[in-house]
Amino acid sequence: MWERVAGQERAVALLQHAAERPVHSYLLAGPRGSGVEEAARCFAAALIAPDADERAWDLTLRGRHPDVVEVDPPESMLRVETAKVIVEEAHRSPIEGDRKVIVLFDAERLNEAAANKLLKTIEEPPRTTHIVLLTAAPDELLATIRSRCQRVDFGTLDEQTVRAKLVESGIDPAHAATVARLAGGRLDRAHALAGRLGPLRAAFTDAAASLDGTGAAVAEQAELLQSAIAASVAELEAAHDREVADLAAELEAAGYPERTANALKRRLGERHKRAHRRARTEALVEGITALETVYRDALAGPDAPAINIDRPLVAAQPRSCDEALRMCRAARDVLGEFNPSEGLLLERLLLHLPGSTVKLPL
Repeated sequence: MWERVAGQERAVALLQHAAERPVHSYLLAGPRGSGVEEAARCFAAALIAPDADERAWDLTLRGRHPDVVEVDPPESMLRVETAKVIVEEAHRSPIEGDRKVIVLFDAERLNEAAANKLLKTIEEPPRTTHIVLLTAAPDELLATIRSRCQRVDFGTLDEQTVRAKLVESGIDPAHAATVARLAGGRLDRAHALAGRLGPLRAAFTDAAASLDGTGAAVAEQAELLQSAIAASVAELEAAHDREVADLAAELEAAGYPERTANALKRRLGERHKRAHRRARTEALVEGITALETVYRDALAGPDAPAINIDRPLVAAQPRSCDEALRMCRAARDVLGEFNPSEGLLLERLLLHLPGSTVKLPL
């Protein structure tokens, strides 16, 4: 199953070797979409099922094994209450096997009090427990946390690797080439662009070509973009509903104790809550990014390698493209600092983008 971790041969080899004689705690450091999440689950499966039991691996890779506790609360900052939960879980005995693994996603969210609360458990967890911390920003973790973990680094994926994995998953090669170019080395983003975020990206890039300098065009496109954002989030919610139903059926068939079943349901709910919380904002950020690629391509001109290799260039003057990129950056900054009205943000952004009714051939 390690083959699902693409382009990270060195990190995979280190983890496979570590699984043979594991230490107490690990720090997996790498950007989102680099494969670090998949590697953490593969490593957890190797720890709890050294005999490569197929059922244990399947449950772990889907986040459903009772002896692999995934901690991913929806909060942007993890406080001491979350640390207490991790400590309590660490001291509970495994349910099915001889080991249990606690995986903490986005560990950089730990505030100082929470991190200090975890120090002793990370340094000396119970004999049967292993702790795996994941982070895209290792330098934001306390040095005392980093020093107590064996660190494994993951790099950004190259475009060719992303494209190959997409094709391997059944995506048309031409479409795979397009989304791999857009994904910025993130395989998770590439899959999203090939799926639920594809129509969203199309709506934003179409909007750039549909503006004609009038308020009517701005209002129309803003409404279309809000609908595209809502549709992308609705698709995610439908996928979550299917996961909840699948888990309920699996729990009934497995016959786990009520406490174990409730814990698995709670963890899935926390993961869904966090995903939903960031989905709408990420959809808007993805849309702004799509606009930026349009004006970057237009600014670079027809002789430069395009980011949007599947779309014609929008005709706009260099000064207008520069202003459009500046406004996109400002909109992104507003999202990071405040909680603005989505509709007003989109209307203001579109009002400052150059109108274009002409497209240049590639």
